[in-house]
Amino acid sequence: MRTVKVVLFSFLPLTLLFSSCGSSRNAKDNFVPFTHELFLKLEKDNVDLRQVQFYIDQELILSRNMGDTKVEVNQGVVKLENGKYINEVVIPALTPGVCENAENEKLMVSFEKGNNSLAFGLGSGYSFNQYVLYGTEWKNGTAAVTFDAGKFRARCGGCSDVASVTLLIRKSERDRMERKYRVVKGRTVNTD
Repeated sequence: MRTVKVVLFSFLPLTLLFSSCGSSRNAKDNFVPFTHELFLKLEKDNVDLRQVQFYIDQELILSRNMGDTKVEVNQGVVKLENGKYINEVVIPALTPGVCENAENEKLMVSFEKGNNSLAFGLGSGYSFNQYVLYGTEWKNGTAAVTFDAGKFRARCGGCSDVASVTLLIRKSERDRMERKYRVVKGRTVNTD
């Protein structure tokens, strides 16, 4: 009997691990990438992009070196790393965001209130049709971005290249935007 209990308790953590992975996978199945075709359709139908709920597909970590002296930080966490203070902001996967501004097919999406929008636009290569994070000074899968009026280094929490961080929308929202329907009024018999 004791052996059965030991076996059951040893498999319990594995069962919880696999079920939690499966549920996060199922959660991501409810989302689709925001594409250029969808952007053009919304523009044609005069849909205000500020009314569309966006999400980010992967964890995004923004950090900046603040030097040797501790500086007041409005957003994020300050930690000491190699004798230097680092301001770090984490945006988890599937965090909701809103479009603050859209200009020339570039979207400025904010994941919290304040002056902290991140730029997203059409990607290149395998993601040319999807809206991905924009940045400058690309180096080893990271990029410089402007956030909270400062320059941060962006990296992906679960991937090797921050260029693959993509904007998503819910499938139901896409279906609502793409579905065309009309109500048929019916016909009556002409008695003349």
